[in-house]
Parts: sequence; structure tokens; C-alpha cells
Amino acid sequence: MNLLKKILSSSLWLLIGNSIGRLAMFLANIFAARMLSQEAFGQFAMIRSTISSIEGLISGSLGSTVIKKIAQTNHEEKENLPYILSTIFILNVLIAIIISIFIFFGADFIVEKFLLNNTKLINALNIGILILITTTFANLIQNILIGFEEFRKLAILSIITSTLSIPTIFILIYFFQFYGALFGIIFYFTLDSFIKYFYFKKLSILTKFELDKFKNESKNILIFIFPIFLTFLINGFSFWYARVLVVNGTNSFEEIAIFDAAFQWLTIIMIITTATTNVVLPKLSKTNSDNKEKRKIFFLGLIVNFLISFIISITFISFSKEIMSIYGNNYIRGYETLNILAITSIVFTISLYLNRFSISNNKSWILFVASFFGSIAMFSLIYFNLDALNIKYLAWSFFTYYCATIIIYLLKIRKC
Repeated sequence: MNLLKKILSSSLWLLIGNSIGRLAMFLANIFAARMLSQEAFGQFAMIRSTISSIEGLISGSLGSTVIKKIAQTNHEEKENLPYILSTIFILNVLIAIIISIFIFFGADFIVEKFLLNNTKLINALNIGILILITTTFANLIQNILIGFEEFRKLAILSIITSTLSIPTIFILIYFFQFYGALFGIIFYFTLDSFIKYFYFKKLSILTKFELDKFKNESKNILIFIFPIFLTFLINGFSFWYARVLVVNGTNSFEEIAIFDAAFQWLTIIMIITTATTNVVLPKLSKTNSDNKEKRKIFFLGLIVNFLISFIISITFISFSKEIMSIYGNNYIRGYETLNILAITSIVFTISLYLNRFSISNNKSWILFVASFFGSIAMFSLIYFNLDALNIKYLAWSFFTYYCATIIIYLLKIRKC
């Protein structure tokens, strides 16, 4: 019972922080949808999706690893913690710089081949480099603090960021429209990074650098994250390219605007269940030798996450038309897409939880196998409906992906 209380208490704080922390961006999306034309909002959605997919390579592969590594090191070998932290910081910076260079030189190609050759989006992608850098740093600091289980402080810091950023983001969108929406994201994550970094410094957690230890630790981390990196490469490209197919199939960004509006509500459930899952990961990472305790934590966390996603998804389905009407009359017809994505949130939650459990057991290659077969299942559905591809099929393809990953995880995790 104490374990359940601890998980629920920690989850609640991280949930409050993540929910309110993302509130600014969520409200900004609604405001942008109402201020911009449907076509312009669709373009904004595709730029954000492109950058998010690329950023996911960094925070996705390193994020869970950071939480696991810090929780484990802080529990077992504290003397190595300063070296682990410096290695994590340097790796994040190097990877972000390398990917940013690729975006800068590849923007023309991406727009020409995938985004209807809309030259306006070349500048937008270059602005997206700043979004990538600020988001990466903000997520890094957050994952470090999660590793230290500073859930309550994270919630307070997120409330401060959200409160300070909302007025500025709205002003930017109102006066600068499409580009204002992009710079609004940059402002939010820059502010979030600074606030969390200053708190991190106040914790007086030392970072030390020694070249030999950096080489050793970075080698260990890179070997561990390689299959996770491949996983997020497949994930990011699959979900992004599925959107691209809809854009090119309809020769417009309007359909993807409706999909993105509906998808924002799926991200609410994703944020909530990611928070509750991330609370469990440090606890699983610290109980390597106690299989009975690990099983107990595993099943408690799974039940809590399933119930949360189920309750919220049923609520969204019940009010899907009203929810979509918030974005404007042109978006109401997306209510069926929202219903499908609400159902998808349940299988996403289970898949994410099994994903994190695999990481805690050092079974990172399972993630790659699951994402590989998930992508095959996803694009099989898209391929057989290519001539009639629309946003409802796109939503069902997401559902298919997560169902396939669950099957793979369950087949592999049984052996753990």
C-alpha cells in the first residue's frame, strides 16, 4: 500500500508539472488554429511535427537512459555521479549540434521532396533549429531532475514557466501569425530551460570532467542507447512520413491541420501517462536484485496507467464534437479522428509502459524490434488504403502501430 501511495504521490506531482507545463503550448495551439488560416495552421503543424520527430531522436533515446542512469548511479555509486552528469550534458550538446547542421543544409531537400515544395517552409525549418536546441536542453534538465525524483519541484517550476510564457506566446501569434507561433515555442522552451537550469544549480550537484571517464561513460551510454536511437529513428520517421503522405495525397495542409488539432488531445493523455510511467522507471532501476519487488512495482504501475488512459479517453470520446468545435467550425468534422486517437491512447499507454520496463531491464534491443514490426503493421494499413488515404486512416495506422508493439513486447518480456 505504501508503494502504491508513493507511486501515486510522485505521479501526481509530475503530472501537475507536465500538464501545467504544457498548458501554455496547448492553449497556444488552439489560439493559433483560430488565428491562422486552416492551410497555415497545417503548415505550422507539419513544421512542428518535423522538428519534434528529429528532437525525439535526442530526448527519446537519451531521456529514459538519463533517468535510469542517474537513479541507478545515485543509488549504487554516488561518487561517479558528477562524471555521469558531465558526460550526459556533453553528449546532448554534441548530438543536438550535429542534427542541427543536417537540418540547416537539408531544409531545401525536405521541403522540395516532402512538403509540397512550399519555399516559405524552408525559413520555417531553419527557425526550427532553435526549437530543436531549446527543447532538447529543457527536456535534458527535466529528465535529470526526474532521475533525482525531484517531482514536486518540477511541478512548481513548470507552473512558473507556463504562467510567465502564456501572455508572450499569445502576443507573438496575434501580431506575427505563422512565424509568431514558431517563435512562441522557442520562447517557451528557452524560458523553461533557464528556470530549470537555475534550480538544478541550486541543488549543488557537482559535475566533473575527466577525459578517460568521459570516454568510458560515453561509450557505455552510446552502446546502450544505440538500439533506442534506432527505435526513435523508425518511430519518428514513420509517424512523420505518414503525415507527409496525407499532405501529398490531398495536395494541401488543411487535412493535416484537422488531424493535428485532434492529435493535441491525444498528447494530453501521452503527457499524463508518460509522467506516471517516468515515476516508475527510477524505482524499477533501483530494484535490480529484487524480482518480487520489481514484479509488484510493474503490475501496480501498469494498472494505474491503464485506468488513467481509459478514463480520460472515454471522456474525450463523449465530448469529441464539442472539443473539436473549440478550434473553429472547419475542425468539427475531425471528431471521428479524435475518437480513434482517444482509443489509440490506451494502447499507446500500455506500449509506453512496456517500453520503459524493457529499458529498466537493459533490454533496449526489444524497443528496436517492437518499433520495426510496429512500422511494418502501420504502413501495411496505409498501403492498402493509399488511394483513399485520409486522416481517419492515419489515426487507425497509429492505433495499429501501438498494437503491434504491444504484441512484440509481451512476447519478449515474458522471458524477463
